[in-house]
Amino acid sequence: MFTKTAASLPFVAGHGHSPRPSLGKRIMTMLSLRRSRLDLAHLSDEQLRDIGLTRDDVATEIARPIWDVPANWRR
Repeated sequence: MFTKTAASLPFVAGHGHSPRPSLGKRIMTMLSLRRSRLDLAHLSDEQLRDIGLTRDDVATEIARPIWDVPANWRR
């Protein structure tokens, strides 16, 4: 049985950590990340220079697993 303690009140009141996203939301995030990485792979060398990336940077990013999302996407 769940009892409300002082430590759990911020979470219960909606001020604590967010609950884990649903499976559907996680899948949509991974698919979006995959699309972004594929788009990155299709940029020209000039476009990559404009955003400060090299082909090696792109290859490293594309090699990352699909579940390895950037930290700022996890908020």
